[in-house]
Amino acid sequence: MALGPELRPNWISSVPSSLSSSLDQYVLPAGARLFSAGDVGDAAYLIVSGRLEVVLERPDGDLVLSHRGPGEIVGEMAILDHQPRSATVRALEDSRLVVITEEQLAHRIAQTDPILRMCLGVVLARYRETVGMLEQMRGAGPPTLQSGEPVAAETFAAALGTLSLESEIRAGLRNGEFELFFQPIVRLPSRRLAGFEALMRWHHPTRGLVPPVEFIPAAEASGLIGDLTAHAFAEVGRVFPELMDAALRNPQALDGPLFMTVNVSGRDLAGASFPEMIAQFLESSRIAPGNLKIEVTESMLMDNPERAAATLAECRRAGVGIAIDDFGTGYSSLSYLSTLPVTTLKIDRAFVRTLLADQTSRGIVQTILRLADDLAVSVVAEGIEQAAEADLLGQMGCAFGQGYHFGRPTALAGALTAIATWPAPAATPSGLRLTA
Repeated sequence: MALGPELRPNWISSVPSSLSSSLDQYVLPAGARLFSAGDVGDAAYLIVSGRLEVVLERPDGDLVLSHRGPGEIVGEMAILDHQPRSATVRALEDSRLVVITEEQLAHRIAQTDPILRMCLGVVLARYRETVGMLEQMRGAGPPTLQSGEPVAAETFAAALGTLSLESEIRAGLRNGEFELFFQPIVRLPSRRLAGFEALMRWHHPTRGLVPPVEFIPAAEASGLIGDLTAHAFAEVGRVFPELMDAALRNPQALDGPLFMTVNVSGRDLAGASFPEMIAQFLESSRIAPGNLKIEVTESMLMDNPERAAATLAECRRAGVGIAIDDFGTGYSSLSYLSTLPVTTLKIDRAFVRTLLADQTSRGIVQTILRLADDLAVSVVAEGIEQAAEADLLGQMGCAFGQGYHFGRPTALAGALTAIATWPAPAATPSGLRLTA
């Protein structure tokens, strides 16, 4: 059933239709029930258009508690406090609703400050007490509890956009739209291949190739990041043998055993099952632990540093390498190095970009290299785009480099070609010719 424009408030018409095109939504006809008091709550509903009423159904006449319209949510209480529905909700007119699943709400509440969660529980309990008192009132007239003002248009659009993106990520996982790209990591002294970093890309059906910066934050906020991480490891297990076979056919391309770096989230490290997943991956893929590195940004480590340290320690005991991305860009870098089993530091591209022209950046890089040497860990410089940057970093003692100068992230076919044809002219150090 389609809704005419007269059922929409003016600001709703300004919300792009693409935001909700992929959402789980439907039209509730006028007079129909959305749910009844006592039902088990399994979802909440964002009202896009139309109006609903919240009522207590009684033999001597229904008691109207509130009216809800566009930009408001109904049904959230039963999810937030895990109690049955406290009232019945009916459509006063044809209404278009977007479903918010229990999983989507519960994950967000779990990430909320515990004091705020406690306050929310108190508010919900008081509301239920009020509803119970009203239900006991007989013959006292039908008082109405008025609802608040709808949210602003930009807030509503942002909520729809978030829900839409999460729904599209779920669909993308089901439909095989996510693919790993691989960027070469080079040993700077020899300019030979050392390994690859696996980077997730999304082949969106309408937006084309979507980079991770546009979907990873939504995946982390919704709890879907674990599914993406599991998919990444499954793909690495599938393709790494092909990369190893290609390396065996061109041994002069490599400097040491080929390794693969896989990005993980702080949310992954907070999960108790992550070390078990890594163990199962190593067993099923038959990839040697020394050929695998787990990469995590230092900002993600700060979400739950104690749990992250314990999880990474288990992975390190299994023989897996631990790389810290964006090192030196913030947080308590030095303090956590003493507690984490780090094997690799990755110098942020911001320092590499200004390395040639800025003495301060050069000093920071040199300090990181000295620190890494004292800790007996390796260093990868990211974002290398010029031969001069690679040459200087090599002279400063940096072991590994990564960036467009050596190769852009590419699909599996491109990575296999890179191994077969290495060394590329751009990978050769200035004034140096490689031999087998």
